[in-house]
Amino acid sequence: MIHAPSVFSLVFCPLTLSSEDCAQGSAADVYFLVDSSWSMGQENFEHVRTFLYTLIKSLHQVGGGRFKFALTQYNSRPQTEFHLNTYPTMQDILEHIKAMSYRGGGTRTGLGLEFLIRTHLTSASGSRAAEGVAQVVVVLTDGRSQDDVGEPAKVLQMAGVQMFAVGVQDAVDWELREMASPPQETHVFNVDSFLKLRDIIQDLVVSICGAVTRVGGTPLVNEAPVAGQGTANFPYVRDWVTRVIERLSVGRDEIRVALIQYDNDPEIKFFLNSYYEKSSVLEAVKGLTYSGGDESNLGAALEEVAESLLRESAGGRAEEGAPQVLVIISATVSSDDTGAGHRALMRAGVVTLGVPIGDDAAADLEEVATDKSFVLKADSFRTLTTTDDPLIGYITGLAMRSIIFENEFDEGM
Repeated sequence: MIHAPSVFSLVFCPLTLSSEDCAQGSAADVYFLVDSSWSMGQENFEHVRTFLYTLIKSLHQVGGGRFKFALTQYNSRPQTEFHLNTYPTMQDILEHIKAMSYRGGGTRTGLGLEFLIRTHLTSASGSRAAEGVAQVVVVLTDGRSQDDVGEPAKVLQMAGVQMFAVGVQDAVDWELREMASPPQETHVFNVDSFLKLRDIIQDLVVSICGAVTRVGGTPLVNEAPVAGQGTANFPYVRDWVTRVIERLSVGRDEIRVALIQYDNDPEIKFFLNSYYEKSSVLEAVKGLTYSGGDESNLGAALEEVAESLLRESAGGRAEEGAPQVLVIISATVSSDDTGAGHRALMRAGVVTLGVPIGDDAAADLEEVATDKSFVLKADSFRTLTTTDDPLIGYITGLAMRSIIFENEFDEGM
């Protein structure tokens, strides 16, 4: 008699994002005003530099190359790092950020805002405001300003500039709100440590894209849409995972859930025996953040599932007869070979389901799925909901043994 119900494992990698999914073809000039006062310190400045590098790279990718960037450091006095028209390529910008030095000094945020108005938001510095392109300012600070921020912030807001305020550690909430544009729920971000800056990147990208869309930045119609990493689409995937799990009978003696997130490398977020309560699993999923990465190594992720998730010590119950079910969601072509991982999963009797988003990932997921009927395609991130019911039907059917599928594996394959 088989006592243990099914095992449900998730592997996902939302890497592809069309320009329409972010700012709907709009352009934007994005100005960063970054605090580098003594209160920050060299170690924390490294976190700020990493934050800027990842954020700007993500915005470039989701904006399809239509976003331009400028950066100013400020303390007792502001200093331009680069203008919108300083560098011809994104690689030049990223190299500058990696080499950028910590300066130290006081905290005069108001002076920094005035400097932006006077020095950066001009046609000579590359601003496309006269063409109707959205203007966005992102202020990052770790403490209260030594001068007034209200007046220059008001000037920028009245000019139609979208103001985002990012506070860290000792930043003052009311001051952040004084600088930020409405609605403040999407324009103010405040974290209690520099390490947590990375956790807000995806939400900040989504908010900036939304603001650019609302103010109607001018589409550059001659530019082809560019696919990039899915920072802005990650919330759709996270919500989809949450919805699926909410409808499963999760428990120690029912369906167990494990999850791997992958890009260049696979990363196990939790094992089958990490959480037995559905509420705990959902809490872990809701805490997931976009990891980025330049590649989508599905093959490595499949091998990691076979090597690390199926073991009894990781909560696997194959020896008890529990069905082993793997669900893969991906939006891009695999960067590596999936053969070895696919064969290892077949040997282990794992039933693999695939959820490709768009056309790019479909062929790979059809190749590794146990059967082509187990591939449920979504046309876009927003239409992932169309896969909910059939996927739940497959998982439930496998758990209840109303779907019985024999994995036939030939070592000569």
